[in-house]
Amino acid sequence: MNSNEEKKYQELWNAVLEKIKESKLYDDAIYTTYIEPTKLFRINGNVALITVPNNVSNSIISGNLDQWKQCFAQAAGNEYTLQLILHKDVEKMMPAPMLKKQSDSLFEDRFNKLYTFDNFVVGKSNREAYAASIACCNYPGQFNNPLMIYGNSGLGKTHLLHAIGNYLKENRPESKVIYIYSEDIVTLLIEAMKNKDVHGNSVEDIKARFMECDFLLIDDIQRMKQSASQEIFFNLYNKLIAENKQIIITSDIHPSELKGIENRLISRFLSGLKVRVGSPEFETAKAILKKKIEGRNESIMIEDEVLDFIATKFSSDVRKLEGSLNELFFKAILENPGIIDLSFAQAVFSDEPIIVVEEDLSIGKIKACVCEYYGLTKSQIESKSRTKQISNARHIAVYICRKHLQVPFVKIGFSFGNRDHSTIMSSYEKAKKMIAQDPLFKTAVEQIEAKLGIR
Repeated sequence: MNSNEEKKYQELWNAVLEKIKESKLYDDAIYTTYIEPTKLFRINGNVALITVPNNVSNSIISGNLDQWKQCFAQAAGNEYTLQLILHKDVEKMMPAPMLKKQSDSLFEDRFNKLYTFDNFVVGKSNREAYAASIACCNYPGQFNNPLMIYGNSGLGKTHLLHAIGNYLKENRPESKVIYIYSEDIVTLLIEAMKNKDVHGNSVEDIKARFMECDFLLIDDIQRMKQSASQEIFFNLYNKLIAENKQIIITSDIHPSELKGIENRLISRFLSGLKVRVGSPEFETAKAILKKKIEGRNESIMIEDEVLDFIATKFSSDVRKLEGSLNELFFKAILENPGIIDLSFAQAVFSDEPIIVVEEDLSIGKIKACVCEYYGLTKSQIESKSRTKQISNARHIAVYICRKHLQVPFVKIGFSFGNRDHSTIMSSYEKAKKMIAQDPLFKTAVEQIEAKLGIR
């Protein structure tokens, strides 16, 4: 179907829907939910093929098919037999150009222009990820391939992917960049396997399109569930790496803890550079708030200590920071306080806790929180490694377990790789000593306790 035919069908169907609406055959809710999403797919001879979103729409229209035929005849100028088809069955009837058009949308420029490197606030929690992202743009495929950016949701991983895309578009316009969600890769490959005999949308065609790119940006890899498509993706991934195509992947968890993804794929991910994005520390959180305020149109004044308050209360998540600021300005517009001071902000957020403790404190929960803070896995903190980062994390976890749970050193040792109780006792005493002597170590303990809601 060419664009003129498509436009002609759309105009005809709009006229039919208008007549259905004027007939008052359905109330507004039914019309909006079940009638409006329908489409005129094709006219073959005297048969008009109408696509419907679900079986409910099918039943509703079938119950009044004579009235629909009358409205269609009035709009078209001729009588037609109407045949209803579910949207999900349409692909089986699509010619190759339409199938190709459907997959084309996944390869379009999908970068949000608001997400750039310039407005990404850099701090201790994300400095490595920021630097690695810029390095990938300027030295693709050389030493950071693949680049895996991981960390909890809402900390800026997707911002970095869009920033990469926007930077490349401006500075390397000749480069072909694909940004895609992992779920869309699975969908695309599965659909290609279903339509293996359709020219223009086969698995080989899809793989060829991926191979054209210079940069492949995959968001939320943890959502790539196990399926036959992983075999195809594995081969595609190897080819991209072999040709030095830069791959950048984001994940909510460390790649070694990914579930539902084949081990050989995880092994490939682990072979590249892994950088963690953590919760913003106070200074970064406050800088983010200031950056957000710069882009606002409201002329309402806000005191600096209010930013300190929000940065302390909501620093676990960049989205929470932005959301709390939006809520504060919204309340200020409604109540017109003149200036947003600390008392006003405290009143706005009086019912919102800093930490929502969803379960009782446990050794497992303490270990998970410490691992998240240091960007480690549970196996690392339980290992015999004596590297400074892992040792410090282990000392803190042991200290918090003993201090807040009051459990025997023997029990703590069992949960940390079955260590002897004397080793755990030594770790606890060392943590106490470091808290007294090392301000950075003390700050880490306090921040982890705050995340656990036990300060």
